[in-house]
Order: sequence, then structure tokens, then C-alpha cells
Amino acid sequence: MKTLTQAAREASTAIELGDAEYDLIIIGGGITGAGIFHLAASQGAKVLLLEQQDFAWGTSSRSSKMVHGGLRYLASGQWKMTRDAARERESLLAELPGLVELMPYLMLHKRGDFPSAAIFHRVLSVYDKLAGSQHHKPLSIERARSWLSEVAFDEISGVSLFADGVTDDARLVLRSLQDGVLAGGLALNYAKVSGFIEGANGISGVEVSINEGQKRHKVKAKCVINAAGCWADKLHPLAQGGLRPLRGSHLVLPFERLPVSACITFYHPQDGRPVYIYPWQACSVIGTTDLDHHGDLDSEPGIAQEEVDYLLGLTRHYFPKQNIEEGDVISSWSGIRPIFSESNDKAPSKESREHIIWSKPGLISVTGGKLTSYHLMAKQTLDKVSEQLPELFDELKRAKFSQSEQGYADKHLSGYFGYFAPQIFAMVNSETIGISRCQWRELEWSVMSEGVTHLDDLLLRRTRLGLQLGAEVIRYREVILQLCCRHLGWSSDEADNEWNRFEQIFNSSYQLPSRQVREDICNG
Repeated sequence: MKTLTQAAREASTAIELGDAEYDLIIIGGGITGAGIFHLAASQGAKVLLLEQQDFAWGTSSRSSKMVHGGLRYLASGQWKMTRDAARERESLLAELPGLVELMPYLMLHKRGDFPSAAIFHRVLSVYDKLAGSQHHKPLSIERARSWLSEVAFDEISGVSLFADGVTDDARLVLRSLQDGVLAGGLALNYAKVSGFIEGANGISGVEVSINEGQKRHKVKAKCVINAAGCWADKLHPLAQGGLRPLRGSHLVLPFERLPVSACITFYHPQDGRPVYIYPWQACSVIGTTDLDHHGDLDSEPGIAQEEVDYLLGLTRHYFPKQNIEEGDVISSWSGIRPIFSESNDKAPSKESREHIIWSKPGLISVTGGKLTSYHLMAKQTLDKVSEQLPELFDELKRAKFSQSEQGYADKHLSGYFGYFAPQIFAMVNSETIGISRCQWRELEWSVMSEGVTHLDDLLLRRTRLGLQLGAEVIRYREVILQLCCRHLGWSSDEADNEWNRFEQIFNSSYQLPSRQVREDICNG
């Protein structure tokens, strides 16, 4: 059974030898590409996935981590989108315990807000019916006060209690990729597609440079799937409209500074937008914003000061006793949503999150959509492939996630690693790292087996230690680099360079702007 690392080596060798041909080449290693890869490989297709950066480098490691149906889409009349997402949530909760978990949600209703608690109760009844589940319950103000003792309830007139899912989005991508490899596919990160092979009958492959090199290799395929997220229309222009990059940012705080045991939805006093504060990975998270992103898509996005002020302003309004300041923030993250828009006249938060699919002979492109609905996007994309290649698939069956065939592993490892969980469980050192849930043995497994090329791959995506520990991660520098040197063959100089690279990325894109300025002055 191949690991991601073994699959990457096999793919690199085949590309360099120039003798590889595939049924499908998928461009993009986010959740959309990973979902298509897993589904196609599980149907028996010979499939190669290529990602220009690291797996989950873009939006798919920087989302709100929520697996939900999207109540706001129900409120705007998007019934089918809400139903499909809510049912996908139920499937993921059943299929991936330990990776996708149910989390309680509380909506606080102020006097005069729309919807009121009574109306929202009816909406939640419809939401549960669409999902085929029953998660919402009545909750009195008195019970909510005892549950949320730090929250100011002065203006609150009602509370709604329901539930939705939460996950580690990057790990969901990696789980899908690894299970696609177990089904026979090959996936390679740091493989940049620069163009297509075009013939009389359409697209017949791609030109790709691998291992961050300059040489271009040609790789043939019966069909190419462009799942490149925000970059999708650069590879395959849309006939009308375009992709509108929208930035959503989050702040990570110590749980003890902002103790919340449920996801709480607040209407921001500045503009009335719903914003969440929720527990995640032993921390508390505030998010999200919704702004047009004007930066270079090839550069790591970072939070702007106006977003910091906006998110902390919400916290100070509803948690006045906590006196939350910028100094309490451990880290931040910012993701760019690829939103299809026919014009930029709408406010960012009003744009539809529906996905779009467009095609020409030999090429299917897909982008947009929601984390929760990635499997539906994968199925619809492969249905489009079948229109061009009817012989490639029979009836598409839902891709199953791998399970351990022998041995024991706990729920966390089983959810994160599937088939390989017992091997990791049998490794030494189950101690967790700092406040995180990450165990030393799973970090070492990631170094050995999950296609790690750079240190930031390990600390920002295979694990979330950069987000959870912030600057405190330096306490574990020596041990982490020793593992990397042992399993990746880094020299001491290479290890030092990788740590410097990680710190530069973290300080410029995962820290607050005020800290970046101070560090620039100190380093200058």
C-alpha cells in the first residue's frame, strides 16, 4: 500500500522518463481536486493529480473549518444547495469520526434583529428536515447565560441551539488524497502546470515542471480536469463573468482568554454580518471577514489591520470582561475564496457560493462551491468527463474512505489517517506537542509518509502547530528538525534554511500586521 511520499516519487519518475499516460490528469490539490482524485481512482481510472504548491496550500487549509449546510443560503432561497450540503455533512460525520465532528452552535438574537429567535426556530426545523437529522433544541436565556458566563447578554432577547460539523480542512484534503493513492492514483505536489498539449481533437495533456525546477515535461491524458481554485480561469478562461477572489480571515486565541465551548454566531455591531467565535484544536477562533482580495494570488495571503480591528471589535463588544487585545492573538490565517461573479456590483457577502463547471474538448474546469459539498462537485465533474469519455466510467459510486484492516488505533488517528492509523498507533511517543492535539508519532509519520517537501508543509498543513502554538513553536525547533534531517535527508544547513523559510512565511502571513511592522524594524 503506497503512501503519499511513495506515490510522489513514482509520479516524479514517470514524468521525468516521459512514458506516462493517464485517463485523467487533475490540476489542483485542494479539496475540490482531492475529492475528484479520490472518486476517480476509486472507480478504477488511471489518474494523476498535480499541485503547483503544497497540497491544501490555498483556500483548503484556510477555511473556517466548518462542515455545514449553510443556513444563510436557506434564508436566501437556495433550498437545493442547503439540502445537498446538509446531507453531505451527515455523510461525512458518519464516514469520518475523529476527523469530522459534530459541534454545538448557538445563535444569539438581539432585540429587533431579523430573524428573531421564534422565526429562526422555524428555519432550523426546515434545516433539520432537509438534512434528515434532528439537531436543534430550545434553549432558555437562563441556560444560555450559565453556559456562556463571559458573554454580555444585555441586548440578547433569545438564543437558538443547533449543531453542525467541524473539521481540520487540510487533513480532510490529505485523507482524500491518501485514500485516492490507496485506490491506485498518483499525486504530486510542487508540480506546476504551465500549459496544455493541444491537438486537432482538443486538449490531450499538460506541460508541467516538477520539484520546483524549470524544465517542462509533457504528460498525456485522455482528459484534463482543471480544479485550480482561484487560478482556474487563468488556465481556462470563462466565456462570460469571472472569478472574484474574496478574502476571509480568522484570529486564533488561547482558549483560556476566550473560553467558548460551542460555536457562537454574533451579528457584528458594525455591519450586521454574522461572525463566529468557536473552539478549534484547543484554541478559540474568531472569523470570518469577507473582502475583495487585490493581492497576488501566487503569494501567501495575510490578514489586514482593518480585519483585525473588525474581529477584535466584535469580541470586545460581546466579551467586555475579557479585555481581549492584539497581544492575546496566537496567530491568524487568511484564505481566498474563488467566487464566480458576473459583476462586482454585489457586496462580497451577498455573492453566491455555488460552484461552476465549464468545458471544451479534453478539458473540464470546476471551481467555487463549499467545503462540505466537495463530493457532489466531484461527482458532477466526473459526469461531465463521462459526456466526453462514456467508456471511462460505469455508474459512479461514492468513494469509500479507507479503514484499518488489522490492529488498533484510537478515534483521532483513525479519523486522520484511515488505513495507516494502526501503524502510527504502534509507534513510540504518543505525547502531544504543547497545547495541540498533535502527537509526536503522527508528526513523524507525516515527515516520513505524507509528501513533505518544506518545513511549512509540516507545520502549517500536515500539522497545525504553527497556528496553535504561534511563536511558541520555536521551543520544539531542535526535535522537529532532527526528525526532518533523519527522514528527509536534510543537512544541518538545509534544516536551518527551512526553519528560516517557515519563520518568514509565518511572520508575513500568519501574524498580525502590527507585529510584522515591529519585526521588520527590529530586523532592519
